[in-house]
Amino acid sequence: MRKVICISVTLLMASVLVPITQAKPKPVKITDLKVGSKLPYEVGKSLEVGTKYYIDRDYTVIEMPKELVGIQWIMTGNNDKNSQGKDFLSFKVDKPSIIWIAHDSRGEEEKGGKPPEWLEKEYEKWMDGKDPVPIEVTDGNMATFNLWQKAVKAGKVTIGGNAEAPAAGHGSNYMVLVEEDQNAVVDPQAKLSTTWAIIKSQHQQ
Repeated sequence: MRKVICISVTLLMASVLVPITQAKPKPVKITDLKVGSKLPYEVGKSLEVGTKYYIDRDYTVIEMPKELVGIQWIMTGNNDKNSQGKDFLSFKVDKPSIIWIAHDSRGEEEKGGKPPEWLEKEYEKWMDGKDPVPIEVTDGNMATFNLWQKAVKAGKVTIGGNAEAPAAGHGSNYMVLVEEDQNAVVDPQAKLSTTWAIIKSQHQQ
C-alpha cells in the first residue's frame, strides 16, 4: 500500500511541476493605460498576420510564432521610438499575465545594438537555440521584432522607454503583447495537502 501512495504522490508532483501547453493565448482585462508621451495607445484584441500594429504607421505583421497568434496587444506609437524613462508606459491587468515586449531587432547584440537596461534585467529573451524567435513585419528597415517575456501578478505593470539607457541601434518602437498566465503557480503545498487527504481517505476505505 505504501508503494501505491508513493506512486500517487509522484504523479501529483509531476502534474504540479510540468506546465500544460495551451493552444491559444487568453486575453485579460487591461485598464488604466497611461503613456508618458500622451499618445493615444490602444488595446488591440487579436494580433495576427496582416494586422496593423502601430497607431501611427501602416506596417503589418507578415509572420509570427503560432503560439502567439491571436494574442491581445497594446498598439504603441512609432513616434515614441526615442522615449525614455523607467515608467514611460503603465497599465493594470486583472489576472496573472505574461507580458511580451516585441523589440526592434536592430537594437540587440545580434545586429550590433543594445537593448534598454530594464528589458535585459526584467525580461527573458525567447530563443530557438542561438537564434531569437522573431515577429516578421513589413517595416523593411527593421524586418523583425525580437520577443522578450516575463510573468507578472494581477495589478500594475510598468514598462520603460524604448530609448532608455543604454539602448542603441534601434529605429522603431516596441509593442507590448499581453496574455493570461495560464500556468500561474498554484501553491503546491495546498495541492499536496488536498491530495494527501484524498489518498488517506481511499486507504482507510
